[in-house]
Amino acid sequence: MQSCSTTAQDTTNAASSLCADERPFRYVLSAGRTGTVFLEGFLNRQISKVTAVHEPPETRWQMMLANLRNDWGVGDGLLRAIFQRLRQKRESAVGGDYVELNPFLCAMTDLLPLPGRDLRVVHMVRDPATWAHSISSFKASSTFRPIIDLVPFAKPYPTPRPRNWSKLSDYERALWRWNWCNNRILELRDQCTAFTIVRYEDLFNADANKTVSALNGICNTLALSPPDQFDLDSLAKRLNPKPDKGLVADPLAASRICGELAREFGYAY
Repeated sequence: MQSCSTTAQDTTNAASSLCADERPFRYVLSAGRTGTVFLEGFLNRQISKVTAVHEPPETRWQMMLANLRNDWGVGDGLLRAIFQRLRQKRESAVGGDYVELNPFLCAMTDLLPLPGRDLRVVHMVRDPATWAHSISSFKASSTFRPIIDLVPFAKPYPTPRPRNWSKLSDYERALWRWNWCNNRILELRDQCTAFTIVRYEDLFNADANKTVSALNGICNTLALSPPDQFDLDSLAKRLNPKPDKGLVADPLAASRICGELAREFGYAY
């Protein structure tokens, strides 16, 4: 671990007075489609001295390398070196508190803990039936959506893959992906200074008290000071809507594939 030293430049910038490796690692992790784009805006607008970043561009190809590592068992040393170097670079570029919201990290959750550094994780979850419907429709951002299914290792997927993987529907494969991503995030729980599970359905809820409770839980877990009053109006607008492809959620398939884990999150399966 690097030593923390104070330079003349540091003294002229109060936001840089805290050495990067004294700050906790702060992550909002999920399988995607759980409101993380909204949370990026919320943290940047409503929490002072915070820089929240959603899916830093280089982590997309790191995820592809992680999928290759997980599938073929090669490239672990290279992935680790690249990941740690670029994570440190992102941290160093931020003077205050850095929060990363990043579903791409599901494929490399084992790289997040670092000896001597606090790790704080908010684990966002969503009902698997509606999540699989959303991710099967959305697939990827508009830039990558036309090619995402054609590029090997371009999205997280289970390793090892379930039997007859190639014969499963997109919806069924999404459900297995839900299981795999959420289990990998849960494996971090005992390595974290703070870890909490927040349900999408509680964050985006008609009951403002549930929403406020979810936001407070996120702030507390990330060791961030919440605002005196939350601006809840911004929750009414979906910032990253899925295209309407006429797909229908399948609760029976969700129960068969994801029921056991979904019940742990409080869903009625």
